[in-house]
Amino acid sequence: MPEPSGSARATPHLVVPWRAATLTPRPALPGGGGTDLAQREDRPRHAAALVDGLETAEQEAARLVQEAPEAFQPDGFAVRIEAARDHPLMLERLDSAGLTLMSSHPQTDDAQQDAVVWIPFDKVPSFTQRINAFTEDTDGGKPKQAALVANMEQIQRALLEHLWQEQQGLPPLDEERWWELWFDPRIAPTDPVVTLRAVAGERQWRISDRAIHVGERLVAHVATAGDELRFLLTTNACPAEIRRPTFAEGLYAVDRAFRAELVEDLAQRIRPASPQAPTVCILDTGIAQEHALLKPALHERAYTVLPGSTPADRHGHGTQMAGLALFRDFSAALESQGPVVLGHGLESVKILDDGHAPATSPRTCAETTANAVATAEIGNGGPAPTARVFSMAVTRRSGDGENGVDGTATLWSATLDALAAGTDVTVRDDRIDLIGAPDPEASRLIIVSAGNIRGALPHQMRTEEGALDPLLLSDLSRIEEPAQAHNVLTVGACTHLETVPDTPSFLGYRPLAAPGALSPFSRTSVALTNAAITKPDIVLEGGNMLVAPDDSVLDEHELLSVTTTHHDPARQLTWTNATSAATAQAAALAATAMSTYPGLRPETIRALLVHEAQWTPAMIEQGLFKKTGTPKLTKGKVMRQVIRRYGWGIPTAERIRSSASNAVTMIIQDTLVPFNRAKSGQIRLAELKLHELPWPLEQLRDLAETTVDLRVTLAYMIEPNPGRRGMLGRYSYASHGLRFAIKGPTESSDAFQRRLTEQAEHESDGIDNPKAFESHSHWLIGPRFRSLGSLHADIWRGSAAELADCGMLAVYPVGGWWKANKRSDRIGQAVRYALLISLRTPEVSTDLYTPIATQLGVPVDVTPATQTEIIDGIPVQMEFGW
Repeated sequence: MPEPSGSARATPHLVVPWRAATLTPRPALPGGGGTDLAQREDRPRHAAALVDGLETAEQEAARLVQEAPEAFQPDGFAVRIEAARDHPLMLERLDSAGLTLMSSHPQTDDAQQDAVVWIPFDKVPSFTQRINAFTEDTDGGKPKQAALVANMEQIQRALLEHLWQEQQGLPPLDEERWWELWFDPRIAPTDPVVTLRAVAGERQWRISDRAIHVGERLVAHVATAGDELRFLLTTNACPAEIRRPTFAEGLYAVDRAFRAELVEDLAQRIRPASPQAPTVCILDTGIAQEHALLKPALHERAYTVLPGSTPADRHGHGTQMAGLALFRDFSAALESQGPVVLGHGLESVKILDDGHAPATSPRTCAETTANAVATAEIGNGGPAPTARVFSMAVTRRSGDGENGVDGTATLWSATLDALAAGTDVTVRDDRIDLIGAPDPEASRLIIVSAGNIRGALPHQMRTEEGALDPLLLSDLSRIEEPAQAHNVLTVGACTHLETVPDTPSFLGYRPLAAPGALSPFSRTSVALTNAAITKPDIVLEGGNMLVAPDDSVLDEHELLSVTTTHHDPARQLTWTNATSAATAQAAALAATAMSTYPGLRPETIRALLVHEAQWTPAMIEQGLFKKTGTPKLTKGKVMRQVIRRYGWGIPTAERIRSSASNAVTMIIQDTLVPFNRAKSGQIRLAELKLHELPWPLEQLRDLAETTVDLRVTLAYMIEPNPGRRGMLGRYSYASHGLRFAIKGPTESSDAFQRRLTEQAEHESDGIDNPKAFESHSHWLIGPRFRSLGSLHADIWRGSAAELADCGMLAVYPVGGWWKANKRSDRIGQAVRYALLISLRTPEVSTDLYTPIATQLGVPVDVTPATQTEIIDGIPVQMEFGW
C-alpha cells in the first residue's frame, strides 16, 4: 500500500500505557472541534482580495505563456496561496475540483504556511466561484466554503523562490549550478521530462542522463543559472519542487584537498551528544580515534579484546562503519550548511586483527564477541550511555562453504542469541554455559549483517536467455554466520544508486541492479525454505555495480558506493558498500529510535525498525514475476519470497520517529509468564495476554467498505539451546515461542479465548498445527510463515467496518525447551515482549491519531518528534508499499 500522498508525519508514536493482562475498553471521547478558522469580519472584502490576486496571477501567467514556444505552452499556471498566521490551510481542498496541490511549506517563525497549487486556466472560474461563495451563508447560518477560504491570506502567481524546498535559502540565481527538479506528472498533458530535455537543448542547459521516477514524482537534474530556470514556470515542465541535488559524483569528483575542506567544515558544525546519550558500539577492526568527525562522539570509548593490539584501525573497515553509524547519510552531512546535532555517540571494540581476517575457529568468534560486549559494558570508568546498540558487520562462511549457513544455530549465532536475551555466557568446547536465567533487564540490541557475495562473475548471474540477473546469485547465496541468530536484527542490502561515471572508459556501462532492488552484494534466505528463521529482517543502502556494454565485466565503482570516513588522516573520506554499510546505517537508525523514545526496550527498538520498514515497488515486482514471467504464484508464496530477499523492506528515520494522522503506530511493552506447574506436576500454559485496543470506531465505521490495513509486529527474546541434537521437544532451539492472533469480527471474547488456548496447546516448536484456527484470508503472510524466529510480523487487510469489530488482539505462548525440559528454574519465569500495531487508511483526511490518543490519555502534539538538524534519511524520497 503506498504511503498516502501528503501524509506528513508530525506526531510521535503512541506508547500504550496499559499493562494489564486483560485491558478494559474505554469509551471514545468526542473529538476536537475541527480546523481552527480565522475570523473574517468583512467577508466580501476578504473574498474580493483573494479573487483579485487570483485574476492578477492568471493575467501574468497568460502573458508569459505566450512568450513560450507553442509546443511548450501549458494549460494552466501555478499560484502561491499564503495562510493567515497560526491558521492552517485546508490542503485537501486545494487538491480537488481540478486543482493540484504541488507543494507546501509549514509555518515558521519568519513565514506563514503556504501552498503552491496548479490551476488549469479553465478551472479559474469555478475556483473564483468557490471563493465568492464565502460571502454567503448556509441554511445553518455559517459561511459557505469557510474551510477552504477563511484561512487564506493572499493569492499570487508562484515564483521560482516559492518552489524552493530546502531550509537553506535560495542560492544566487546568476550562477550556473545543478538543480534538482521534482515534477508532478498530473499537471502536464505530456511527460514533463520530455519537455525539459527539449528546453534544455534549445537553451543549452546541461541535463542528467537519467530522470528518476519516485512514487508520484519524476526527478531530473539540470545545470543552469537560476534566472534561466524561471522560464520553466511558463511551460508544461513547471516543477512542483526545486531542491539542492545530492549527487554522489559531487564528492567523488572533487580533489583530496577539497575533501579535507569539507571534513574540516563539517567538524566545526558538529554538536556531539553527551556521554550519557545512546551509543552505537562498533565490533570490528577498531577505529581511527583522532578522526576529526569521529573523535567528538567517542568520549575515549575505544577498546580492544585482541591480546597485544591497540584500538587503532589499520585496515579501515571499522572506521568506515563508524562514520555511517554516526551520521548514516554521510554525504548529506558533508553537503549541509547548518549545525549537525548528533543524538547519539560511538563506541568501538576491536575484534578483528589488522588483516581483517575473522578468527578461524567459530569458538573463538563466539568468545571474542562475548568478550567484546562485556568490555564495552564495563567501559572506561566514565559516564555510561543510557542505551546501547551493538553493530557487527562481520560474517563468515559456515555449513556449506560458499553457500552460507543452512539455517541451524552455530556457537557464534547462539552466543549472540544468549547475549541479546540478557544472559551471561561462558563459551566452552562443545556448548554454551548459561549462568542463570536470562535477565530481561539486561537484554541487548545486536545488529548484524546478512553477509556478502564476494567476487561475483557475470556468468553466475546469467539467465537461460542470456541476460544478467543479479537475483539469481543472491537467491543461491545463503546468509552467512552468525546472521541466522534468532534474537538479532539481521540487515541485508538494497540499492538506489545508479550513477554512471561521465568518462570515456565507462562509456556504455549501466547499473547492474535497478533502483529500489536488492544490492548485488547481498545474500538472502531464499534457499532456506525449511529453516526456522527467515533473514534478513530489513535492508538498507549497500551499493550497486556497473556492467560493461558486452556484459563481460562487473565494476564496483565508488559512484555506486556509500561515502564514509577513512582511517588514514591524510585521506579523510572513502567509499564502502555491501551489507556492512547497510548494517552500520541500521545501527544509526536504532540509536535514533533510542534517542527519540528513551523508554523503549531493546526488543522494542528491534521491532520498531522492522515494523516501520516498507518495500519498494521494485521489490514487490521482483517477487511477483521472478522465474514465472506472470503473476501465477499465490499471494503467500510471493510474499514469502519477498521477505526472504528483503525482509520487511527499508525503514526510514521519519517513520521510526513519528506517525501520520491516517497511519498510526501503537507500541505496547508487556510481560507474560509462558508456563506454570499444575498441582499434578504437569507443565501447562500459564497466561494469555488480551489487548483490547483503542480502536477509533466512529472513523472506521464511517469508512465502511474502504480497505484499511492493520499491521502487527511481535518481538521477544528466546533463550537458545544450541546443541545439534535435533530441533524438537527437549532439544528445541528456542526456550519458548509467542504468537499473536486477532479476534474475529463475529467471534465473542469467550470464544476467542477458547480458540487461543486450543491453538497454544496444539502448537509446539514453532510449527503451526495444520488445523486452521484462524481465517488466513485477510493476512498477507499467514500464521504459519510469520511464526519463524522470535520476531513475527504480518498485515491484515480488509474493510474498515469489519476491522471495527476486531478490536481485541492476543499474545499467547507456545512450547519450547523450557516446557519440554520441565526446568524448575524457568517454569513461572516472566518474559518480555513488544507488540506494535499500526492502523492505516488510504484517506489522508481521516484522522485516526486523535481518537486513539484521546482514549489512551496521550496529549496530541503536532510538533514532530525529532531533533532538528540531525542528518538522516535516504536522500531520494520514495514511495513505499506495505
